[in-house]
Amino acid sequence: MRAAKSGVSSFCLGVFLLVQTMAAVPALHTWLHQDASAPGHECAVTLLLNGQVHTPTTAVAVAACALSLVSYAPTRGVDFVSADVRLLPSRGPPA
Repeated sequence: MRAAKSGVSSFCLGVFLLVQTMAAVPALHTWLHQDASAPGHECAVTLLLNGQVHTPTTAVAVAACALSLVSYAPTRGVDFVSADVRLLPSRGPPA
């Protein structure tokens, strides 16, 4: 499963970098598509070049944080009580 995720992510990264390279180098785009310079040509590269890429837009709300100073009183020490549970009080040692 991990190898499959790694392979898919590598493939997606490779396609993304190839599209970016073809957008930067028009000769490579023309080599791939013979009609790349045609006015009606649409592919991932031309959509990226024309800015027709949908990206999610989110509004980030900034909340004001009130400064509060909290003082804690020191806690009282914990007393541990130990008891010998190997010999219960109702039983004596073996004879």
